[in-house]
Amino acid sequence: MTDRGPGVTSSTNARMWVAHALAEPAARFPDLDPPSLEPTGLSPADAALALAIYRTTVQRWLTLEHLLERSLSKKLRKLEPGMQAVLLSAAAQLVFLDRLPDYAVVDQAVGLARKLVRPGAAGMANAVLRKTAKLVRDHDPAAAWVPSRRTLPLPGGGTLTLTQNVLPDPEDLVGSLTIAASVPRVLVKHWLETHGPEVATRLCLHTIENPPTVVAVEDGFDITGQNVDWVPHQRPGSIVWQGKREGLSRFLEGHPGRRVQDAASTASCAATASLSPATVLDYCAGRGTKTRQLAAMHPDARITATDTYAPRREQLREAVAGLPNVCVVEPDDAGDRQYDLVVLDVPCTNTGVLARRPEARYRYTQQTLGQLVGIQRDILHRASAWVRPGGHLLYCTCSTERAENHNQIDRLLRATGGECIAEDAILPGGTGDGYTDGSYHALVRL
Repeated sequence: MTDRGPGVTSSTNARMWVAHALAEPAARFPDLDPPSLEPTGLSPADAALALAIYRTTVQRWLTLEHLLERSLSKKLRKLEPGMQAVLLSAAAQLVFLDRLPDYAVVDQAVGLARKLVRPGAAGMANAVLRKTAKLVRDHDPAAAWVPSRRTLPLPGGGTLTLTQNVLPDPEDLVGSLTIAASVPRVLVKHWLETHGPEVATRLCLHTIENPPTVVAVEDGFDITGQNVDWVPHQRPGSIVWQGKREGLSRFLEGHPGRRVQDAASTASCAATASLSPATVLDYCAGRGTKTRQLAAMHPDARITATDTYAPRREQLREAVAGLPNVCVVEPDDAGDRQYDLVVLDVPCTNTGVLARRPEARYRYTQQTLGQLVGIQRDILHRASAWVRPGGHLLYCTCSTERAENHNQIDRLLRATGGECIAEDAILPGGTGDGYTDGSYHALVRL
């Protein structure tokens, strides 16, 4: 067992919360929904630990499964969901959260297995996790990852070295990347076919990054100013927040031009900056991030916003409550007139934001891609009729897939005779103040 030093003392309650939170995803894997996580009843330190364990477990699920099965007599997914949750979350700590002492992780996991699963599960948890801990040799955050049978990539470009050759042969690039970055084989193969090995490898490695909190700031904000809570982002108009969560809330309050939004996402609505629309429809508005950006960019426009999912629509109402030029309506009421600008941030595979939404990678299949393409096509067909003659339609996704992006716009142009006047596809990449999600947008004149 490796010596992790004094480390961080954690609470049993934090680990219990994680085990409970992961039990349902374990039962449903790989069909994971976006989590709604609020670790109530925990101290701020334990809540932060719980969320870190949960995120790491989901982000490296296939990696952890592979390592655990070295010490299991049957497939991990054949075990009770509660047992899977205990083993996966403990393995995430032993393998990737290197400041946590092994003995504490194993002992508490054994207690959780006994309490949450069954008394006999304690012995299995003890044996499997002690063997898993012995697989870890060291973490080197400065060493660039080179694929091998005993090295795993770390966020930020570092390398985790194992004591045994337990990983797929790097000659099998699909298998190697699948386990190293916990990206399903079907998606790895698709990226290799689409982008080639260099870009596909880069995309896979980006999915294990820990995304920073990027904040878009208002025009006139002194982005060169010195502040311990933030640093300028490499893309103009954004900063990377490094302070505490409560400090971020204070920073955002009273400044409608400030919003948590990745720089790649900001670029989509920025494509409309040269327009002067009198009326705008934000049809797939979600929680209102782009709605608020549109309201700041086009203060003289009357902006109508909606979302087809009722809970998000309520969050949208709260987000834009203080904006006098925004009105939230029911989806059926959105298309009763025409607009100068219609914005469609459509549902997609999320392949450009897998670092932020790690669960989305496991849902990717050719079938789900086809279903989403059909939904996008239907939205585009209906929404194009809501654009007045000579008006504009802005189509956005957080996907890297051509089928969801360029192909949809090509089809729209053929059907309507419109003109694409701006288009950009951004691949995810970078770390720290250079981090960006992936995104696509096209601005079409109809």
